[in-house]
Amino acid sequence: MAAKKRRFGVMDVLLLALNLLFFVGMQTVFLPCEARPDGSWMTCHWAGQALTGIAAVLVAIAALHLVIPRAQVKMGLALAMIPLSVLAFVLPDHLIDLCMMETMHCHTVMEPAVTVISLLNVLLAAADIYVQGRGEAE
Repeated sequence: MAAKKRRFGVMDVLLLALNLLFFVGMQTVFLPCEARPDGSWMTCHWAGQALTGIAAVLVAIAALHLVIPRAQVKMGLALAMIPLSVLAFVLPDHLIDLCMMETMHCHTVMEPAVTVISLLNVLLAAADIYVQGRGEAE
């Protein structure tokens, strides 16, 4: 009896890499605006906190997607990523307001980055569902 090799698919690695970029980016490059001089926070800070939490959950789901071999479970995990990514998409400036000035860091860096990453996440998860479903049908 030969030992079964664990293979990581391209989609597994892409999902994990994208969500790690999202999580690390939310703490480094895509940060919302700084605190005010008096120490209080602008509203975009809370959008950034919520997005960091969503990114952490997406990283956990992507890590599970990487290590679990069963196609049905992978499809379920990919299905779970879609509403989370949509939530991340609508959260900044729709569910939680950002700063009033359009030139602030939250508008110029955080919101576009979150939009692109969220849309890529939805597309990758949908493609993974299609691939896993096709593999089950064969």
